[in-house]
Parts: sequence; C-alpha cells; structure tokens
Amino acid sequence: MVSSRRLLRHLPFFEALAHLDEASAEWRAIRAGLVTLRLVDAWVSEGPHVAAADSWTLRAVRQAIAEIDQRTSVRALLASLVDTMTAAVPVRVSTLAPRLMAYARALQFDAQWSLAADVYQSVVSHAHPVEDADIIIAANLHLGTCHRRNAHWQEAAAAFTIAGQVAGLRGDMMGVLRSRMYEADIALDRGNFPQAEAIFEETIQRARSAGNGEVIGLALHGRAGVAIRRGDYELSVRLGYEALNLLADPASRDRVLSDLATSFLELGVRSAARDAHLILAATAEEQYVRWAATLNLMEIAALDGREPVFEQYRRELADAPLPAKMAAHYHLFVGQGYRMFERLDAARASLERAIELAAQSQINDVLIIAERTLDEIKDGGVVIIASRPEPAPAVQEVATALREMRTMAGVGG
Repeated sequence: MVSSRRLLRHLPFFEALAHLDEASAEWRAIRAGLVTLRLVDAWVSEGPHVAAADSWTLRAVRQAIAEIDQRTSVRALLASLVDTMTAAVPVRVSTLAPRLMAYARALQFDAQWSLAADVYQSVVSHAHPVEDADIIIAANLHLGTCHRRNAHWQEAAAAFTIAGQVAGLRGDMMGVLRSRMYEADIALDRGNFPQAEAIFEETIQRARSAGNGEVIGLALHGRAGVAIRRGDYELSVRLGYEALNLLADPASRDRVLSDLATSFLELGVRSAARDAHLILAATAEEQYVRWAATLNLMEIAALDGREPVFEQYRRELADAPLPAKMAAHYHLFVGQGYRMFERLDAARASLERAIELAAQSQINDVLIIAERTLDEIKDGGVVIIASRPEPAPAVQEVATALREMRTMAGVGG
C-alpha cells in the first residue's frame, strides 16, 4: 500500500502550518509558499491557462503573497515566481527554476530545512532530465544538504549520488567532484574518517589538475574537517586558512571560519576561537551557522568560567528550532557547562537529553561523549581543563589574522 505521506505533495508545508498560529507572520509566509508551489504544480501539469489573469486560483495566490510581511525577501521571491508563470508561454521549467531555487535558498538560510528540501524536490521533479541537467545537479546538491542537516542520511546520499551521476553523463567534472565531496561529508558525519579522507584527497588532486580554485578550497576545507575529527588541529588550521583564501562564496567562507574556530578551541587558543565565532554570530548568512557560532560561544564561556555569559547564550538558543544534530550538541554543551559550574542535577538532565537525541539520529560522536561525561559525574570525577603547549608559529599567524578580521568587521567581543 502506498502511504498518504507519499501521495500528498508538499507535506512539510502542511506539517509546518499545523504547528503555527494562523495569525502569525510565519504562518502567512508558509501558506503563501504552499499555494504558490501548488500553482507551479498545476502550471507544469495542466498548462499556462491556470496562471491566466482571470484565473480565480491566480488571484487567490496573489492575495496570499500580499499578506506576507513586506520586509521579508520571501514575498518578493514568490511574487516573482507568479509573475514568471503569467508571462511564460509555453511552459518551461527552466524559466521558473532560478526563482524556485532562490526561494528554496531563502528557506535554507532561515534553517527551514524540510521546507527547503520540498522546494528543491519540486525543482527536480519538474525538470527535464536532459534539457535541464544543470538544474537537476544543483537542486540535488542543495536537496542533499538539507537532508543532511536533518540527519536524513539515506535521502542525502541518494540526492548526492544522483547529482554526481547526472554530472558524469554530461562530462561535468566539477559537478562530479562537488557531489563526491558531499558524499565525503556524509561519511564524516557517520564517523567513517578513512573514507572521507580518501575522497577529499582524491578531489584535491583532481581539482588542482583542473585548476579550479573554488573546488580546491572546498576540498581543502573538507580535508581540514577530517583533520579535526582525527585530532590533528594544527593541520586543520593550516588547511582551513589555505581554503579561506581560495573561496569567494560567503557561505563557504563562513563554514571554514567555523571549523577554524573549532580547531583553535581544541588547541587551547580560546581567544582566536572566540574571534571567529563572534564574526560568524554577527555576520554569517545562514541561520544554522549563526546558531552554531552562538553554541560555541556558550561552550567557550563555560571553559572561561563566565557563568552569566554562558547563561546568556544558553537562553538565546533554548527555544530555537535547532536541527537534530545541533540540538544534540546543544544539550551536550549545556550539560558540560553545568557540570563545570557544579550544577550537577541540571548537568545530568541535559546530558540525558543529549544521549536521547544522539541515539535517535545516530550522531555517534555526541552519544559517546555524553555517555562518558555522565559516567564521570556518577563516579564523582572533577573537571580539569588541561594546559596545552604553544601552537606552531604558522598557527599563531592565523590567529592574528582572525583578530584583524574581527576588527575590520567591527564586531565587539
């Protein structure tokens, strides 16, 4: 039997609406997105007459869009989608795809992963497998990223694989390399470090041969991520800073900054880690990255023994709709922080929640650390923040560069 979940298009939008107050601005924005997507479906399957000027459906969609807060980008994006449908004859998905992708990207930046995935899936479903191959590649890469954020590993892997296969059929080597890097990211998420490292090393070599600086930068960043997981933090800093100087895309640079901060924190250079996270919390494009920066600033505050600052960041994140992996890390860091401040009952409760979330989504690194920390509390162990040796001069140079970046960005700390 085919489930109703598979039969109902845009189910994530219906589910989101069901949990919101109909009087809220968010409900109106999501409703407008839903009716616009359903108009797109009808436009593709039934023809351009559904978007005719005298169409009752078109008027209803325009009214829904008009009810969105004028200050949001979503309103303009949806209006542009509708305008394109009313003007386009014959029906060509390629004329809508850039606007659909822009709408999905806006949802993605706002950390509405399930909604963004639904829009990307719409692009993939409506696009022609040959004529719109470039669209299919890009949409599947973004679709896989959204599934990965939601810890839907199988769906993410399937989307990345399709993107790579289509790119291969077109002879698009850069598309193939990008899809391979995303596959490596999933391997890294699942704890398969050797596989991830091998893919990134292969990609770096192939991208250098092709002379593509952007892909080299992305692959270097991925390899730096493996170095973090292996505990080679000085290598991660060197690779990450090299990647930062090759990347132009702001979102990609934000992710490199985040990993540089992680490595500096592990090296004990908390001032450099704080500089990077302060930049990200204030300037990052994606909501996810801003959340992650705030989460790590909370951890640094705990390590520095600054309980009021720790509580400030904890409260900022307490009611945020964090995705599964980040929610697990949030409860882990809260538990570890409470332990440092000797609030052991609160620490145990947070760690138990971290274990529950990590087990549900197979986030093995969080599961292991949370269980170990909980055992240490039960055994009466104390927290000792070990001193670390001074990092290499090259790493100190990167720390100085981050301090200069924070100053130039005008971010206080």
